[in-house]
Amino acid sequence: MNQVNFSIQRIAERPFSVSVLRAGGAIVLALGLVACNEDSPSVADVTPVAPPSQVVTCKDYDGNAVQVKPKTVTVYNNSAGDTIYPVVATSKNLVNEWIQGCLRTAEPYPTKLVYKLYVNEGKGIPPNSSVTVTLPLYSELAAGSYITWWNGGRVVLADRNDRLQDDKEDTKLATPDGVTCQGQNTACTLSTYSSNIQFPENIYAQLSEYTFGDSIIPAGQSLRLLKPENVGYNISYVDHVYMPVAIGPKNNPYIGYSGSAQPLVEFRNLLKTFLNAPAVGEGWPVYNLYQTKLPGGYNIFAQRDGVLHATDDVPIKPTGANPPVLTVMQCINGGCSNEQMKTLRYGQAVQRMQNLWGYCAGGWDAEDISTYVNEDVSAICPAALTTNLTAVKDFFKQSHQNYLAMYARGECEGTTPKVPVFNYWQAITHIYGWVPFNEGCGAAANPLAKTTIPGWDHAAIQSMYIHQLQYNHQQAAVKANPKLLFNPYVGLIHDDLKMNAYGFSVDDAVGFMSELGDGLIFAVGGTQGLENSKQFSYADGFTLMVGVPASLDGRANKPLIKKYGVCVLGQDAGDMNCEKDKQDVVLPDNSQIAGFRVGTVAKYPIKVRFTDVDDNVYSLRVNEQFQTCPDGIPLKDCPPNKATLVDKTTCRVVNSKGDTHANSEKWCVGANPNQQKDVLEQQLTKNFLSYPQPVNFM
Repeated sequence: MNQVNFSIQRIAERPFSVSVLRAGGAIVLALGLVACNEDSPSVADVTPVAPPSQVVTCKDYDGNAVQVKPKTVTVYNNSAGDTIYPVVATSKNLVNEWIQGCLRTAEPYPTKLVYKLYVNEGKGIPPNSSVTVTLPLYSELAAGSYITWWNGGRVVLADRNDRLQDDKEDTKLATPDGVTCQGQNTACTLSTYSSNIQFPENIYAQLSEYTFGDSIIPAGQSLRLLKPENVGYNISYVDHVYMPVAIGPKNNPYIGYSGSAQPLVEFRNLLKTFLNAPAVGEGWPVYNLYQTKLPGGYNIFAQRDGVLHATDDVPIKPTGANPPVLTVMQCINGGCSNEQMKTLRYGQAVQRMQNLWGYCAGGWDAEDISTYVNEDVSAICPAALTTNLTAVKDFFKQSHQNYLAMYARGECEGTTPKVPVFNYWQAITHIYGWVPFNEGCGAAANPLAKTTIPGWDHAAIQSMYIHQLQYNHQQAAVKANPKLLFNPYVGLIHDDLKMNAYGFSVDDAVGFMSELGDGLIFAVGGTQGLENSKQFSYADGFTLMVGVPASLDGRANKPLIKKYGVCVLGQDAGDMNCEKDKQDVVLPDNSQIAGFRVGTVAKYPIKVRFTDVDDNVYSLRVNEQFQTCPDGIPLKDCPPNKATLVDKTTCRVVNSKGDTHANSEKWCVGANPNQQKDVLEQQLTKNFLSYPQPVNFM
């Protein structure tokens, strides 16, 4: 297989880490919004005992030995007739923070290669089958040399085997002990390769990303600590859209899925409908493949000049030039001359975006932009749109000025900036990726969060960029005139395909998730195999949190909650009032987790139960879904249904003997429904139900 010879700058996405949220005086590690599935087996029932080769010994908060169990990646092929070729790949890391957290050391332990696991190499898995790959935290190849399976991994799901391997870069290895695979309705064998590269964009695949656990620096300590309980994941629809993939955590049946569970044929028909829509997606680029795959709003610019190797098997192969990475459906359908096959990379949909920036974003300092625009649309630009586009352009111009200053101070590679000039093309490429100018200075250099211009700080301009620009397809003026459309790809992802996934790099819809779980389940073309068949949404549920006693604050290894469960009232014919104790999510006994999310429920009212570390059992009823906080209303006064949301009269705490706890009523009346802005993306509002510290500490 040949490597694509063009450079892809990865879009700046949310980091793979567990966020610590503070609300109502309580701390909670961000788990997942929870749904109800009454028939799901308990965690204890479905979690096998891992063999010794899969268990890794780490050090805990106090430096004592602690056993870390493996996690799993399960892939279900629910497609009607397509073979799926799964590949799990690791990432390179100059500093391996997961090994540091496990061993409690400051040694960097760099990972210099990518390691790839091919499931049934060259054969894949057939329809109506599944495979489960078990991954320990790491495999030690030699003294001090590790494959870290948990940190920054990728799951590639392809429906054709083309270009999944690179004969020049990939080197076959023995599959390490402890890395195993089990198939259902199929065989499951693993082939392991090391490589200098990841996968090219021109593969017939949908990319997903995952990270198991987290590596944190506890308060008052200097060394990292591994926190193994969570699973982080997202589907890279921000980069491209090719295949319907739904992801959910394993052994956490209350979390709805991310992505899409649509049948493969239906999903691809919607892609074609988008590409044929004259007022929306006509002329949107596609990858040079025999199957429809679309780049995201950043990659239509970043990959425009990319070319493939001459030997690649692709439909568009112009004479006298290497095949292009991107083309248009006109060429795929045989309607292009040889010259057009060489040069035609976009059509009407993208041209409208370029015209918008050319004439509604203010002047370009006498730059000749005729190469990029073909219609003066300034007469139809609403004043607000002109103001917003100009502000975003000026914001990135300031980022470029900061970038030049870094070079002037000698903080970057060499003496000459890799992007010496701020111009139209550089501006829109960085804007649609929402990435700063830092080429040659390091990925963390010159963060947008520290960029300001008169009247705008980063939080304000990013919120405007999201709601007023990226989502402007929802505005009446834009619906009436598609020439004002900022990014039609966002409407494709969220409206046409109805996916809760990134439509752009700082999207405030569901993208990156971090949930309690023993692994991840990937389902292609349907919900079969997922523990929860409903789609996840932050608006559907809430995070329940308890206060952390002062004596335990900062003690990352001191647990507060042992287990929890959720029951929908009136759903189970054998238990209409949810009298049975259905706490089926068990929390680790060596980690402080002071809450959990409850969401994606079938309906309200619901009964929630949890057990604290002293075996007190808390039961409470939530009557209805949190209502959205209206614009103009302070968050402190929200949700609007704060007074009726929780039924305090039915709340009860019993001790380990089943007797009502002396502090039961005091704890129950402390219920505080509230809404807060997400700590990473301030434009996203999340729901919380905060309670006082556990009853034994009151």
